[in-house]
Amino acid sequence: MPFYKAEIYTEKGERKVLHREASGENELLREFAAQNSIVISVKEETAAKKNFFNKKKRRLTLPEQQLFCATVCSFMRSGLPLTEILGLLQKQTRDKTLKPVYIKLRESVEGGKSLAASMQELGVFRDSLVGMVESGEKSASLAELLERASELFANEISLRRKIKSSLTYPLLMLFVGLGVVIFLLSFVVPKLTEIVVQSGAELPFITKLLIALSRAVRMAVLPVLAAALLAGYWFWKHDKKISLPFFKDIKNNLAFAMIFSQTGTLTKAGIPLVTALQLTAPLDAVKGRLENVAEQIKQGYRFSQGLEKEGSFPEELVTVVRVGESGADLPDSLIRLGASCWEYAKNSMERWAALAEPAIILVMGVLVGFVVIAVLLPIFDLSSLAGM
Repeated sequence: MPFYKAEIYTEKGERKVLHREASGENELLREFAAQNSIVISVKEETAAKKNFFNKKKRRLTLPEQQLFCATVCSFMRSGLPLTEILGLLQKQTRDKTLKPVYIKLRESVEGGKSLAASMQELGVFRDSLVGMVESGEKSASLAELLERASELFANEISLRRKIKSSLTYPLLMLFVGLGVVIFLLSFVVPKLTEIVVQSGAELPFITKLLIALSRAVRMAVLPVLAAALLAGYWFWKHDKKISLPFFKDIKNNLAFAMIFSQTGTLTKAGIPLVTALQLTAPLDAVKGRLENVAEQIKQGYRFSQGLEKEGSFPEELVTVVRVGESGADLPDSLIRLGASCWEYAKNSMERWAALAEPAIILVMGVLVGFVVIAVLLPIFDLSSLAGM
């Protein structure tokens, strides 16, 4: 759709210049009329301006996609046609980033394309969601598939929130504690030890160590902070993540939870196993392994055999998959296996969080105690000398 530059007077009499995307000038004029705005001029943007706006397009967030699935499913169960549903979404949303998406979806569907093809063309939806919508349209069960997708996204959102809540408090305590120690060594300790140093008395080893640490911190705090910021920017720019060895087991189980829950949900919705694995692949932190399993299945191997040949899946998980295949209950078995992996990861995170809190408090207490003793010990020595 073209972009337009519009000059208007708002209902409050303010003059504004707006850049809007619309199917045509008439639609834009109707939109401004509904807002009781007076239009001065409307001009189509140049090609360069269009490219600038197109570059700003972003993928929809997980909550936005979950809301889309839930809303469309609810309207479809009410008996409304798809084009009317998309029109209602376009009118009801107040989000400036979602409105153009709904407009394009409606126009594309009205032009004869399927909803899945329209979503694929926009490029703002997850590939797994597009695949589920395509399967639902082919099997005339779109409402049911959207409901499953909504539940799947809701579970993933809940999982991410729980992960963040489990790690937030220990990390906050760690950063606050380090900040307090750096503040003591940089500002408090130099002032307290200045009197002792000027007295000319022999300093205990612990005090000398504290003074050396204080000088090192004052000299290194800015370079280290700059290096940390640069490293953080580099990790963010290259989409890299820091992996701690003791979190490896948790990370693996979280990945398994996502893989098996997603694959089970997709296969239960009627999507072939190979396609389900290909759609789930973007959620896996280890790139390429699900594609390798899918290739094994194409060659005639069973799912459990493909997982076993790939080599990175634990034997106990492969055994559960093998039992599910033998009992002709693979989708439900995968969903239960995903839930089991998530419970294990959640319990591990809670255990680490419970251990981290007292450990951080203990370390901070030792550091603060070291500072206090190193400062007070020479002061006590001076007092004893003065009293003699």
